[in-house]
Amino acid sequence: MKKVFVGGNISLDLVLGEIDTFPGWGVELLIPGYTMRPGGQASNAVLALGSLKVPVYVIGTIGIDNVGQDIRNSYQKWGVNSDFLFALPNIPTGLSVAVTNRATHERTFLTELGAQKEFSYIHLEKVYSHIQDGDYFLICGYFLSNSLRNDNFVHFLHKVKKEKPKTIFLLDTGWPPEGWTNQIKDEVLNLLPYFDYFFPNEIEVAHLTNDQPTKIFNKWSGTLVVKTGKDGSRIMTRENAYLIPTIPVEVKDTIGAGDYFNAGFIWGLWKGYDLLQSARVANIIASLNISLDAQRLKLSNPTDVDKVLEKFD
Repeated sequence: MKKVFVGGNISLDLVLGEIDTFPGWGVELLIPGYTMRPGGQASNAVLALGSLKVPVYVIGTIGIDNVGQDIRNSYQKWGVNSDFLFALPNIPTGLSVAVTNRATHERTFLTELGAQKEFSYIHLEKVYSHIQDGDYFLICGYFLSNSLRNDNFVHFLHKVKKEKPKTIFLLDTGWPPEGWTNQIKDEVLNLLPYFDYFFPNEIEVAHLTNDQPTKIFNKWSGTLVVKTGKDGSRIMTRENAYLIPTIPVEVKDTIGAGDYFNAGFIWGLWKGYDLLQSARVANIIASLNISLDAQRLKLSNPTDVDKVLEKFD
């Protein structure tokens, strides 16, 4: 059975209740509750995949602390293999504080990277012997993994592609803290030849390509999967482009929506769905999960998805 490996940023998310506006300095603002849960793009993706009953392995770095152990326990509860979750000494598990606007559901994150900034090709190399031809490998939160951003990572990708060529690589870089400089754009474009799928959102791809997304195919033959929020997703290849609408839901918490989409898309491929059906189930899974309570005590499972898919038949 094909496996899914997910490498990327891992943290504890402290999700504050929704607010109407940011307070000024030196004041106190009361919030309507909060929740704490495993966070970071890798966490969100593997928990969704675990709920979808996919054999999934998380690869990342945490601290040797209670927070890191709680995250490991959460993974195991959801059926996620954490053998490659590395606990590092002398550095804490990462932390993100999330603030959401009550009206627009837009989010802002205040993040201490902690151990996640130490995630590097060294940790990926420890997984190499466990990768089999045809497995799926998602790299997410790339820009928050500073130790990954070098030639050693490229060499790892090249080695896997050469020796295990049927491995499917997928990339979600996230937003670069330093902004979309020309250097950052070149960094991403130079990575893409090693990846089969690229998962930016519509704002990220606009910055990367200067609002000309088709130019990405000048040097790349993969599939561009653009997440377009409430409008669903847009699938682009060198030959074709498709807009895949999503389903309407009452949004409770949008944090992790893009990561749930990534997980859903991989689930679709893993099940043998074609490109458009994989995008459709990805939209459904992302929508269902953001309609759930912020504590994420439940995430969508295959039965939930099948019930929605029946309406398309």
